[in-house]
Amino acid sequence: MGPVVNEINSAIEGTLSNIESTESEIRALKEQKSKLVNSLLNDLNKSSEKNKKDLLEKLSSFIYIDDYTERLTRILNQSSVPLYRVASFERSLVQSTRRRQLHRYSPAWNLNNKRKAYSFIDDLGILRPEVYQEKTKFKNLTIRPGMVLKPENGSSSHGVYIIGEGGISYEVKTGNYFSSLEEVSNRIEELLKNKIVGSDSWFLEEFIGEFDKGICRPARDLKFYCFFGKVGFVLEVDRSGVARYCDWMPDGSPANTGLPNKNFIGDGFSSHEMDVASYVSKHIHEPFMRIDFLKCGKNFIFGEFTPRPGQFNYFNDSFDRYLGEMYLEAEGRLLEFLTKR
Repeated sequence: MGPVVNEINSAIEGTLSNIESTESEIRALKEQKSKLVNSLLNDLNKSSEKNKKDLLEKLSSFIYIDDYTERLTRILNQSSVPLYRVASFERSLVQSTRRRQLHRYSPAWNLNNKRKAYSFIDDLGILRPEVYQEKTKFKNLTIRPGMVLKPENGSSSHGVYIIGEGGISYEVKTGNYFSSLEEVSNRIEELLKNKIVGSDSWFLEEFIGEFDKGICRPARDLKFYCFFGKVGFVLEVDRSGVARYCDWMPDGSPANTGLPNKNFIGDGFSSHEMDVASYVSKHIHEPFMRIDFLKCGKNFIFGEFTPRPGQFNYFNDSFDRYLGEMYLEAEGRLLEFLTKR
């Protein structure tokens, strides 16, 4: 190995060592916190029942899941004190990833495949874009205006292009325009070379949106965060220029999610559209699935399923907890549904 590679490896090893050292410090602090909690629980036996519950409520507000012992869990539960900081959407999605590593089958990830997703949506009678070609190398595609080019296994809109007249194409991820299909081809070679798009396998589908003097105006994205038949919140994306975002609660009020780049007030969604998303979610036997729709005028058309959304760790604490409790509650309803069938 050359000196540059050795230097990089040395830096990586140093960083790993720092992480290990930091983890040791955290464990020591957790042990100290655990001793303090046990001391407090011992002292609470001398308090009145009302004072005891008030103090336990306060204690629960800054105890996290890693802090819980059998004793603390039992005492809080017996005193009817909520375990405030246990639920976490971030933690639930990470654990679901580990579950999938241990046992590969997952109804949600099964629908991450575009063809399986469309077959599922067709069975439910939901509108979706027409597919013209699939599982095709880029050089073998027959590309025409009014189509959307997508990689078979893409994420975060990488490699997605809307094709307009004369080969003018709009790159969804960046908001950039390319003047010819040759430029798109060059860009795709770059994406494949840098592993941003995993493989040279593509499909073409119907464009949902409008063209105005050669400029494409994509449909609005409405991304419903669904928990086995219930909507937690809705992310709206306007892709008519540089992407703009806003968040909605199920009742149509703005959501304070903590997600970045919330920079406009969109058009929102109707109760019927939320009902459609809930209906689809109820037929997926998973606690969580993000279900993305395209809205253009009066048209409300299925887009895709997203079992593990990007930026899921960017929610603020209170919203992460809110979604985490929706996840846990959905798990309970799903278990009840499956055992009563």
